[in-house]
Amino acid sequence: MSNSSMHVQRPRVSAAVLRADCQEILMVQHQRTDRTTYWQLPGGGVHPGEALEDAVLRELYEETGLKGYVARFLFTLPYKYGISTTFLVTVAPSAQVTLGYDPEEVYDKHRKLVAVAWQRLADMPDNPEIKQLLQVL
Repeated sequence: MSNSSMHVQRPRVSAAVLRADCQEILMVQHQRTDRTTYWQLPGGGVHPGEALEDAVLRELYEETGLKGYVARFLFTLPYKYGISTTFLVTVAPSAQVTLGYDPEEVYDKHRKLVAVAWQRLADMPDNPEIKQLLQVL
């Protein structure tokens, strides 16, 4: 049995952090074990008993060093282990972004998070999270 088929359902959350009059969004770049990369919103799994709003703020801080507050619920999307819930999160305009880490991989050789950057929404039309975001903004 492969590792992926042994995973149980696990809710996840992601943070949509916007700036520049909603023209730019904060994204984290992930690297797969085969070295290919992809961009997605900061986020991750929800701990048992953790509120979704608390989880999204924790994940944002772990991956980007930013502290924020949940402005509102945006949407849910299915993903391979269940449902991912995305919130609009506001941070201080002066806040400095730093590349964080995934605590679940502290002892792994492979680092999944490789970059964090502000991306233009217009440059990411094929990203499923961005597609959904543009529909609800």
